[in-house]
Amino acid sequence: MEKRKIKQIYWFAYYNLNSPSVRYRAKYPLDFARMHLDVSSRLIIPGYSPKRLLNFFLGYVSALLFPGDDSLIVIQRVRSNFLYFNLLKLLVKIRKNLTVYDLDDADYLEYEPKNIHFFARNCSFIAAGSSEITTYLQQFNPNVMHVTSPTPDLVIVKQHRNKTFTIGWIGGFGWGHKDSLYDLVFPAIKNLKFDCQLTLLGITKDSDVVEIRKYFEGHSNIKIVIPREINWNDEKDLQTRISGFDVGVATLLNHPIQIAKSGIKAKQYMNNGVPVLCNDLAENNNVVIDGYNGFICNTVKDFTNNLKEFEEMDDQRYREFSRNGRNSTKNFDHHKWISDFEKIKSKMSIQIEDSAQLETSKS
Repeated sequence: MEKRKIKQIYWFAYYNLNSPSVRYRAKYPLDFARMHLDVSSRLIIPGYSPKRLLNFFLGYVSALLFPGDDSLIVIQRVRSNFLYFNLLKLLVKIRKNLTVYDLDDADYLEYEPKNIHFFARNCSFIAAGSSEITTYLQQFNPNVMHVTSPTPDLVIVKQHRNKTFTIGWIGGFGWGHKDSLYDLVFPAIKNLKFDCQLTLLGITKDSDVVEIRKYFEGHSNIKIVIPREINWNDEKDLQTRISGFDVGVATLLNHPIQIAKSGIKAKQYMNNGVPVLCNDLAENNNVVIDGYNGFICNTVKDFTNNLKEFEEMDDQRYREFSRNGRNSTKNFDHHKWISDFEKIKSKMSIQIEDSAQLETSKS
């Protein structure tokens, strides 16, 4: 086996564990790498509690003064102009050859992008969560690699379909996700004549709950289930809930912010053996293969027809979709994540060697 190039990762997150980005791109893969691949790590989460301040101090000093050649320093989505940014700015200037800027959302379209552009220009490499982000950041740094957001495999896999066909969705019910559901999915569900259940994980506003229930009034064949008390840091519970879906829905709007998403919903469904219905936009169409692990739909009619097809298909064919979804996880699991960062580290090492040779030739 080839010797691992990374033995230590310093990961400076932009927010706490309530952020899916911090959980799925940092905590879970770092835990996996530490437990299974002997890769040490320190996850630094900003905050003013004594514990977080101490963790930052120890991680920062170690990364600044004592990093090994086999270390990697990752700055994740930091964009604010506070002390945290300025200290990381110094770290990047001093340890540039070891630094990676990690970005998996189009924050440059929603916030002042100056600090994002600083890290993009000055870090040695960029890990981009989608092809759209990759394309955007290449104008600041040619060293950009698409590192897809991984899903943790807890081996929680759907075993059988429900007696009542269950359509599931998980996520934040913000403008983009909400609008795409109302545009494509909710009308399709209204078209169904058979008994079914719509389970929505992530609806937090009372007004949204009332609005959704009112939307489906008069359709007694459709049961609406909206759990309110969800611990987003309990990954086992989340995956158990997802495995209870018969099909998972992942829709996006054709908007620059939305098409820069990393397709995490579709990945979560397939990770638990649940087939996917999505619309034909990146990153969904990079992970969902039409007719293999789900269906790609462009219209309300497409969603209606494919929901009917999943409800009517025999168990053998359904199990094939489920298995194919699980087989697809090799494209976005934690092994793929560490492999991508290993590739980044290899390219960084080559650049360092080339720079050293150039300096030698000049002297």
